[in-house]
Amino acid sequence: MARERRDFNRISGIRDPSLIVIATEGEKTEQQYFAGLKQTCTNSSKIQLEILPPRLAGNSSPKHVLDQLSQYKNEYGLNKYDELCMVIDRDKQSWTEAELSTVAQKCAQKQFLLALSNPAFEFWLLLHIKDIDTYTDEEKIQLLENKNQYLKKEIKALLAGFNPSNLKFDQFWQHIPLAIQRAEALDTLPQDRWPNELGSRVYLLMKKIMLAIDAPE
Repeated sequence: MARERRDFNRISGIRDPSLIVIATEGEKTEQQYFAGLKQTCTNSSKIQLEILPPRLAGNSSPKHVLDQLSQYKNEYGLNKYDELCMVIDRDKQSWTEAELSTVAQKCAQKQFLLALSNPAFEFWLLLHIKDIDTYTDEEKIQLLENKNQYLKKEIKALLAGFNPSNLKFDQFWQHIPLAIQRAEALDTLPQDRWPNELGSRVYLLMKKIMLAIDAPE
């Protein structure tokens, strides 16, 4: 059964808090990251996060993520300040450019935020703990190719206790502003539909959330 769209009491004379609905491609790491973020934002009167649950096995493609967001919008509708966002990976080994192009076009038409990470969401996590400029060109190629889960192995080497299947959000929370700064600096072609080199547009989503949390009452 779908959760109620809003679980707070409307206060007379105060604008309805923004709702950001997030659908993720990944079933564990991304879900746990945003669940931790939602828990941290619980006491904010300015924003509410809704993390859509993982889909059935085999429905992890960007198209299925898009369909899930579309279904939510059709069922609940949106208020003026609400936003829907899909968090997906470039993952050249799984999704063709044509597939992503179609999804990006539909996101633009539906006004959904496309928070794509290249090559994977773990790159966004890496930005919390290390400056990419400290890597050699050869190492950056390895990060981008992400063969044999290279990114996960790199984070494990840098962050004690890191487990992508049992993420500890507290290890990342304090470093979100730094991750945003680093990701934005890497996004040298923001007009492109997604980063074609190492990068993560998750920072666009996180800027909205952090600005809402920090906004004065």
